[in-house]
Amino acid sequence: MTQGQEPRSEVNGNISDNISDIIHRAEAHLRRRSESNGPDRPTQLNSIIQQVSGASVAELDRLISELQSLREYLLKEGQRIQRELLEYTRLNQGALESTRIIRETLINMKTGADRAPRTQ
Repeated sequence: MTQGQEPRSEVNGNISDNISDIIHRAEAHLRRRSESNGPDRPTQLNSIIQQVSGASVAELDRLISELQSLREYLLKEGQRIQRELLEYTRLNQGALESTRIIRETLINMKTGADRAPRTQ
């Protein structure tokens, strides 16, 4: 794996951490807002909900984008591995054919040497 690429478990952990962080920030924000008792409480509540949901939606969009990038990377890696396997198969077949030719040549040389008269 090259630099800048995270293993799948780390990505899942990062996503879970990010979602937990969003929830904790939203809860803290809501607690702070609920502690302030002003006459415009319904308006404040609507404002808080919009702020929290806006941040959550933005974070979800970022996570979706990150997952899409990861998916593209995995698809490209799958294609690269397929190409490498095809090349390996081609090289392996060439090596097998070369080995067969060498074996046959050695057998022919041995049988030819057995038939030739020996001279001293």
